[in-house]
Amino acid sequence: MNRYILILGFLFLISSCKSTKNATESDFYSENNKINLFAFIGKKMSVKIFERDTTATEKFIGIDGDTVVQKVIYFDQRFKAKYKIEKPLFNNFRQDTISFLVYDHYGRPKFEKYEYAIMYVSKSDKNSGFYLQKYMFDPVKKNDDGTWSGINGESINELFENKKNGYLKARGIFQ
Repeated sequence: MNRYILILGFLFLISSCKSTKNATESDFYSENNKINLFAFIGKKMSVKIFERDTTATEKFIGIDGDTVVQKVIYFDQRFKAKYKIEKPLFNNFRQDTISFLVYDHYGRPKFEKYEYAIMYVSKSDKNSGFYLQKYMFDPVKKNDDGTWSGINGESINELFENKKNGYLKARGIFQ
């Protein structure tokens, strides 16, 4: 009988620890308003090509000293994405949806094929709009217990910290 109670107590302890760990990972949030970044788990609402002005020209002085006028050449396609904010992770946008520009050199953005993703966006210096930090996203899924994780089981904290200490640090967003 004592052995049975001991085993039940041990199983209860293990299951309690595991659920606490999941809740902690799912509750990940950090804030630093001095950093121009908003990271969030979002649900894709739309991703549409955003046409550019094909008549735009630029003027510059050529090698021979003559003034040169040429058509502007764009190397990236531009898209307008709209996402429902499911959960803020870094800084708080304080709205339930966000629209932002996306620039992609390889055609359609890769995040487009995922229903949910962590998106890393910044406010533009040129206007009041937002843009996706180029190629910065992590596909995620909602688990049966309501928590979030990466599509390969990574914690949300792990995904964010990898971007923070990798690409986002290299771009000077984080020190």
